[in-house]
Amino acid sequence: LSRMSSVAKDYHNQFVSWDFHKAGRDLENFVINDLSNWYVRRSRRRLWEESDSKDKQGCQYTLHEVLSIVSRLMAPVSPFMSDKIHNDLTGTSAHLADWPVGSDIVKGDLPPQDLELEQQMSVVRSLAETGRKIRVDVNRRQRLPCRSGWIVGGPELSDFHDILAEELNVENLTTEPDLDRFQRVELVPNHKALGAKCRSDLPKVVKELEGADSETFLSDVKSGSAKLAGYEIAEEDIEIRRVEKEGFAAMTFSVENSGDVSLILDVSVDDDLLSKGLAREITRRVQSKRKDLDMDIEDTIDLTVWLAESSPKLNPEDWEYVRSETRANPAELSYSKPSNNSDKFEVDGEKINFSLKSNK
Repeated sequence: LSRMSSVAKDYHNQFVSWDFHKAGRDLENFVINDLSNWYVRRSRRRLWEESDSKDKQGCQYTLHEVLSIVSRLMAPVSPFMSDKIHNDLTGTSAHLADWPVGSDIVKGDLPPQDLELEQQMSVVRSLAETGRKIRVDVNRRQRLPCRSGWIVGGPELSDFHDILAEELNVENLTTEPDLDRFQRVELVPNHKALGAKCRSDLPKVVKELEGADSETFLSDVKSGSAKLAGYEIAEEDIEIRRVEKEGFAAMTFSVENSGDVSLILDVSVDDDLLSKGLAREITRRVQSKRKDLDMDIEDTIDLTVWLAESSPKLNPEDWEYVRSETRANPAELSYSKPSNNSDKFEVDGEKINFSLKSNK
């Protein structure tokens, strides 16, 4: 709601400045990225609740409020669709409603703003995007969980750790003050400096440097006692780099007024994580099939999944996750030959088959 207010005020000011194209693009970006790809996606479980709980009603109220404001903002540039949406939501025409930002003669009715919350959420979403980039860099599937993740630097985000852990698909997410804990020293030869010093012996010096313990050799360099192939090595003869230790991957980005923020992921793999990752892949495929069949969000299904004997084993709690997320009742997990008319996909080279039908 706060973000809606900020976008609406910017949109109004852009209209005043006759910058209509920029206003339209910014409103489109809000609807697609902030509302649909973030808020609605994050709120699916709240909307799935069978009963009309306060949490579900709160989510529905927020969507109603935001969409009614968006339709009024759209009205000058998209008069027909915006009027249809607004009339469906409120029973009145968008063109007869007050401008949400207000004017000299009309009081605005935008929700209150919380700029600090908006900044925090912006960092949360940047961290989520950074996590996806890290996975691409290390060739790790987005749905394969990580055991742990750490945040170094940036604003206080402890209230959002649960959201971030789910977005990053990590089991445990904590704040860590020391980035060095996850890094090691890597020494690279300065070929220009060493070439002038060692000349024809450069290949031998480089080979010995590659075989030396980086931490110990760097200590010797700083104390003035480092030698390679009989040559004294000074700090200008090498380049010092810090890289992630084995089993970790990291990336850093900058945040306005908060400096650098680093995200570190534990990228090791075990059977438990493979089971969870498989459950999420199955869930995604089944949900996609539900969408293809134009099923309602609250429809239950009859689901059968076939796994090969060589595929990762699915733990009972992870199979229950699949059943819950896909609203499958009944559901069967089989290691026998799949049905000929089943759908199939691959995970890490292993074929997975599934079949579903509506319980309607």
